[in-house]
Amino acid sequence: MSQVKFLFNFFKWQPVASTPIFNLTKIKRYFENNDTRQAYQVLTEQTCTDLDFDEFFFYVNKTSSCVGQQYLYDRLRSIPHKSEIEECDDVVRFLKDNKEVTAHCQKLLSRLAHDDAYYICSLFQDYHTVPSPMMIYVIKVLQFMPLLFTAIFILSSKVIWFLLIIAFFTANMVFHYRNKYTQFAYMYSIPQFLKLVSIAKKISVKIPFDKTYTDIESHLTSIKLLVNNLSRFKFDLKLENDIVALLWGLKELINIFFLFEPNALFRSFRLIDANKASIKEVFDYVGRIDMLISVVHLQENLTFYCKPEWTNAGLCMTDMYHPLIEQCIPNTLNTFGKSVLLTGSNMSGKTTFIRTLALNMLSAQVLDMCFAASFSGRRMRVHSAINLHDNLLESQSFYMKEVLAVKEMLEESQLSGNNFFVLDEIFKGTNTSERIAAGKAVLSMLTKNDNIVFASTHDIELADLLSEEYELYHFCEQIEHNQLCFDYLLKQGKLKHRNAIKLLEIEGYPKSVIIEANAIVSKL
Repeated sequence: MSQVKFLFNFFKWQPVASTPIFNLTKIKRYFENNDTRQAYQVLTEQTCTDLDFDEFFFYVNKTSSCVGQQYLYDRLRSIPHKSEIEECDDVVRFLKDNKEVTAHCQKLLSRLAHDDAYYICSLFQDYHTVPSPMMIYVIKVLQFMPLLFTAIFILSSKVIWFLLIIAFFTANMVFHYRNKYTQFAYMYSIPQFLKLVSIAKKISVKIPFDKTYTDIESHLTSIKLLVNNLSRFKFDLKLENDIVALLWGLKELINIFFLFEPNALFRSFRLIDANKASIKEVFDYVGRIDMLISVVHLQENLTFYCKPEWTNAGLCMTDMYHPLIEQCIPNTLNTFGKSVLLTGSNMSGKTTFIRTLALNMLSAQVLDMCFAASFSGRRMRVHSAINLHDNLLESQSFYMKEVLAVKEMLEESQLSGNNFFVLDEIFKGTNTSERIAAGKAVLSMLTKNDNIVFASTHDIELADLLSEEYELYHFCEQIEHNQLCFDYLLKQGKLKHRNAIKLLEIEGYPKSVIIEANAIVSKL
């Protein structure tokens, strides 16, 4: 009895959490196996690292289900040609105005907050072994033989027929329990898929005018036979007493005798394979609704935000801030259609500012919202080279990583326009003269084909060389009472004051070092 209980405890359904767990590896599963060929852009791993993408995703994610998490992550990595939030603006307004409906939908979605819900996407993304015609024929023969020989034995009572019954029953039992191992692979996805379908039906009634999924009813209808077939599999059976165990034993004997489970499982494989597109549509429908509700809650918790205004002019933003930085200092900028070169000392805010721009461009195109008072510009693909590191395992130096990253940007700039390039300290891995020369040549080429570049540099000489092609801005600091003070405010023009040696003096470097350094700077 204890062994039987152990077997079915393996299938036992766990209580659903009120809020979804957060497993980034499993969240990425849907994106990593999704077809992204139709996306406007797919963010590279380098750009995700540069923009602290995982932290940004965690910040904007207010979804109630694991399905919603996977869908939101995929949309942030696979930037669409037009924001789905923008297309569903009427639904967003409905959710904001109807709090009770929103709360009810969240409660429904929270039923998919279990870790197993991450595996639903495997039903339409993974390969499923569809039985061959020969295998189907073998199953039908094995289903029929025990019954045939049982009838013959009853009529003739000869031992040979009884032995044949035992032989075919044994063969069926082996087939039945081998099938169990195949069934185990679906113990996570199938129960959650059945919940997904039930939730999709209920939400489609609560939010009936989702224009982007007018055919959701047809998809639900097309998988009805599959749902009915999968409902026969019991993954949550509990053997609470001996009577239930006896009934389960009798049912198991009948299943073995007639091979009901293998036949139903193989029929399910055929139905899953034939309905992958509809399964994905239902998955996307639930994920999208959860994403819309997430955006509603995100906006409600922000001090201020704006909807982007798409124009053919240059980037223009008012009071733009970085969402991950507490009490972030907002900045205002109008590029007038030109690229921007930022100068400034370390810690003054250059890198944070270009990250802020890139994150807002991403948020504008995916979430139809920006962390600013106003934001206007063109839709652009985001490319970055900010947080580069050498790779000892691949025997690549820091400079070589820079070379390869910038080469990819140059190739993108020639293939298509409307690219948004952000670079921090271009070619800082090499000597000064070659860094300035190569940097000027690269930054000039990147602006071709209506691309916009935001680059930061310590090299004032580079600002002089690019003054005709780039708008010049800078961040600076003040030294007050022997302390560095930053205001993190963007200022027009190039940086005119240098405080690097003064900082050495503040930190107690030997006086002789400071005197010599200042003397050399004067000569240079």
